[in-house]
Amino acid sequence: MQNRFIAGALVALLTAAPAFATQGESSGFYLGANIGKSTVSSKNVDEDNDPTFGFAAGYQVNKNLGVEVFTRSLSFRIFDGLVGDSSYYPDTHYGVSVLGAVPLNEQFSIYGRAGVGRTTMKSARVSKKDYKETDPSVGLGLSYALGRHWSFSLEAARFTKTDVTTVTAGAQFKF
Repeated sequence: MQNRFIAGALVALLTAAPAFATQGESSGFYLGANIGKSTVSSKNVDEDNDPTFGFAAGYQVNKNLGVEVFTRSLSFRIFDGLVGDSSYYPDTHYGVSVLGAVPLNEQFSIYGRAGVGRTTMKSARVSKKDYKETDPSVGLGLSYALGRHWSFSLEAARFTKTDVTTVTAGAQFKF
């Protein structure tokens, strides 16, 4: 049921976006990738600092508003369960976000994100089943536009229900 809601919200946002878009270079589709660090700070999950990477596809409605579908890895645990670890840990997240930006000048913008998605919680033991958690997310970032097609960003994002914080650097290509 929740997957249908997320998919429906994404379709509604993407089909409505062209109606609100301003004409000019600030609107358009983009693809992005990022890499960074993921930190888990939950009482129910072992604290860990893992590398993270992600991919995104989105539509920039105008210079202040965008929508994005994204996925991120949250941990790289290969040998869990061998030494008695019995906890759950967040493994991957996929979701949809609305992004709001405030341009500081022609190149720099500060942006925020608010979204929702699904986080896969992996078990460190074979006897426990993995599960998925619906996870709201928020973030804050700084973007630098390098010409019309390329931009680079630094972002901190928080997946609120699973207590995961990511700090990433990324690049986007706008079509």
